Amino acid sequence: MQLCVSIGEPCANRVRAALSRISFAEIRLDLIEDIDIAAVKKLFTGKRTLIATCRAGKYSEAERLALLGAAVKAGAKYIDLDYDSDLYRNKLFLPLIAVARKAKCGLIVSRHFHEKMPTDKQLFDTVKKLAAFDPTYIKVAARADTEEEAARLLALLALDKRVVPVTMGEWGPAGRIAALSLGAPFTYVSPTGGRQTAPGQLDLATAKKLLGTHPQSLRASSLRQGAKKRKAP
Repeated sequence: MQLCVSIGEPCANRVRAALSRISFAEIRLDLIEDIDIAAVKKLFTGKRTLIATCRAGKYSEAERLALLGAAVKAGAKYIDLDYDSDLYRNKLFLPLIAVARKAKCGLIVSRHFHEKMPTDKQLFDTVKKLAAFDPTYIKVAARADTEEEAARLLALLALDKRVVPVTMGEWGPAGRIAALSLGAPFTYVSPTGGRQTAPGQLDLATAKKLLGTHPQSLRASSLRQGAKKRKAP
């Protein structure tokens, strides 16, 4: 079981301060207001296991490519590319994948459903589409407003051992704990006392506490059973 701390601080110095207490983290470059190539090199140099993520929106594609490329060269262990914004009908980021592989940097291909939980068919098709890029991990994040929706997302673990199912919303905390108990490679949490980068994140201290107790406290047991019973359409 691994907990990846997603860091979304607005300045590079605060990100560095957060990293001083963490060994496995995602750095959200798109949320850092004073980020530049020099800052990226400082953040990703070292022995920590770090994921470089730079979502579309704040920075141009050229800027995002430069930041992610710098992270790879500095020692990032993984880069996260979003299917819809970076890879679907977009060939600009494909050379970055080749650069990452040459540098032995892993690839996480992700897709996010912020508004609602997709149908089972849409979820299973998403795993197939993301798997086509031969990533190290397949991240599928979706809003789960009910226990049944969370269980449907967790069922993806039966399709591919590389899947990292990330529940957001009301059932985010329970789904993330249950995912680890079902064999997910890792899940995302926020820094203890820090900012969330997605709805439904537990903070690191709370997640560690829950993982050290019986998961029934978050009804994770019933989620596990529901996920195991579901099959691909």
